[in-house]
Amino acid sequence: MIDGFLSDAGFFSLPNVKRVDAAPLPVGLLARTHSAGYLEKVRYISATGEGEIDIDTPGFKGIYENAAILSGATVTGVRTVMSGDVEHFFSPTGGFHHAKYDAGGGFCVFNDIAAAVYELKEGGLSRILIADFDVHHGNGTQSYFYEDPEVMVISFHEDPEWMYPHEGYVKETGSGPGLGYKVNMPFPMDSCDGVYRYAFDELVPPLIDFFRPEFILFLPGFDTHYMDRLAHLRLTTHMTRYIAERMHTSAHKWCGGRMGVVTGGGYHPDSLSWGVCTVMSVLSGREYKPPEQKPPFMDDAETWAIVRENVRQVKSLVFPVLGM
Repeated sequence: MIDGFLSDAGFFSLPNVKRVDAAPLPVGLLARTHSAGYLEKVRYISATGEGEIDIDTPGFKGIYENAAILSGATVTGVRTVMSGDVEHFFSPTGGFHHAKYDAGGGFCVFNDIAAAVYELKEGGLSRILIADFDVHHGNGTQSYFYEDPEVMVISFHEDPEWMYPHEGYVKETGSGPGLGYKVNMPFPMDSCDGVYRYAFDELVPPLIDFFRPEFILFLPGFDTHYMDRLAHLRLTTHMTRYIAERMHTSAHKWCGGRMGVVTGGGYHPDSLSWGVCTVMSVLSGREYKPPEQKPPFMDDAETWAIVRENVRQVKSLVFPVLGM
């Protein structure tokens, strides 16, 4: 589907865009990312078609191989960037941020984000930013690096009080040496572009400039769009462009351009196609303009009050710990 969106928009004909064949997650990297017991479970389901990864993630024959290649695309992208062959990569199959060391869930089997971080660390990097704007909190990814100051995770997501996976509260800021390096900014239902941009401007640029990342892994959050079927935020593709442009600028400011984009969620074909093509236009420089959009709501006074208070709490919990 995403391949068709990008092809129809003409991105594959650009001289600065190249397609790279994905390789499965290497066995050694997969063994570092997930426990032996969990991998054995996935292999059994894959061989027999019996069982499930989790209550919301059914198993099927071949699921091990399928997940290994889907997640492997992200690591392939990392290796392509680190080789100097390209500055950025965009993996249309990546973003399985709910998978944990010993469990899957939320449609996620293997955590490609965690695997990518381990690959980057193996390559000598020690300041890796995960900028996760998916509407669902990346609880799996956070669990890997909760005590790790070399990995900053900034997550904007819908309020976990009612949104899966019911993690990602403001108070979750890391522990031990990782305290302050996990930043969670939840939004109430019906939040629109205005409050989202306010929170982004208040939190993300100063955190990035403090951390000075060497590589950025970016989930744009296509499922925050007002047309998406699995969530309740009311953003437009204008906000997708706003965030993507600033993450792209930060990558060139701090990382020598090194950035990887993974699709994550997105469950309406129109808003997904607009978002994907918008991000590709930022990465490639090709002009792209999605249709005009009008969300059904505007930010009201209550939404503004909640978001301002959440931003205040994030700043009070994170900024002093980091010495900002």
